[in-house]
Amino acid sequence: MNLRSLVMEYLHTLQTQGGQRLAVDEEARGILRGWMLAAKRGGGRPVSAPPVEARMAAEPEPAPQLHVNLDEPALVEQGPGEEIPFFRPGGANAEEAWANMRRLLPTWGPLRQLGTLREKVVLPQGNTGADIVFLGDAPGFHDERAGLPFQGEAGGKLDGMLKAMGLTREQVYLTHMVKFRPAQPRQTMNTRPPSDKELRFSRPVVDFEMRLVQPRVIVALGVIAARGLLQQGNLPLAAYQERTWDFNGIPVVVTHHPSYLLRTSDLGERRRLWEEMLHVMQMANLPISDKQRGYFLPSGGR
Repeated sequence: MNLRSLVMEYLHTLQTQGGQRLAVDEEARGILRGWMLAAKRGGGRPVSAPPVEARMAAEPEPAPQLHVNLDEPALVEQGPGEEIPFFRPGGANAEEAWANMRRLLPTWGPLRQLGTLREKVVLPQGNTGADIVFLGDAPGFHDERAGLPFQGEAGGKLDGMLKAMGLTREQVYLTHMVKFRPAQPRQTMNTRPPSDKELRFSRPVVDFEMRLVQPRVIVALGVIAARGLLQQGNLPLAAYQERTWDFNGIPVVVTHHPSYLLRTSDLGERRRLWEEMLHVMQMANLPISDKQRGYFLPSGGR
């Protein structure tokens, strides 16, 4: 799918979600003005420029009925009762888009203005073209200190899971719903789950990531990550585990956070988690050996 198709799909999605207006930043404003002038003259538009203007005369397919305001400074979706920000850092190609994300996210206004998150951003790690994405809820103390996701003992458990799958961190994409550690008074090593609002305002960043990575499957690690990504309310983890979900056309498998392995020695629960990983491997078209299939089975041992 080319960039033009991605943007049109995005605008259609915005419309179906009730969006009525789209404000743009200064860079996008200049691009849009150029497109509008080119359309009035009957000329073409730059190959790398996506057709965001919602009713361009040159557009051959029906465009969403969205108002593009060239005078507003921020990207904002008008949702029911709340303004949820868009995160579209721009870029002529994927490499530029990733660079812009890393540059803009640490100071991105909609998240910083919440006033409930700590200062240091924890950026994603791994392969930006990976088939498998592992998604947590928010960074903890060790993640924040290292500036990388899934550190500490829980990160060690995730590394063990990846090794059992025949993978490394460099072959998958690791990220969090919220890219900043949730703040608390007199905070040291303690942390808290991200709030519903922190998750909602961070979801556009994850949407941006998934549109660039285009994985075969997303693994939501823990119920908080699942709730933030899938927006299905306060379902328990068991309800999320009963089926494969969908996020913008990408299958989503929900399982325990790796920290769960620090708290349980129940082989039945460990086997269930491993079966979920086997399902993920199958969805990603990874080879599965007899040894891998036999993990945690009475006859298989480990």
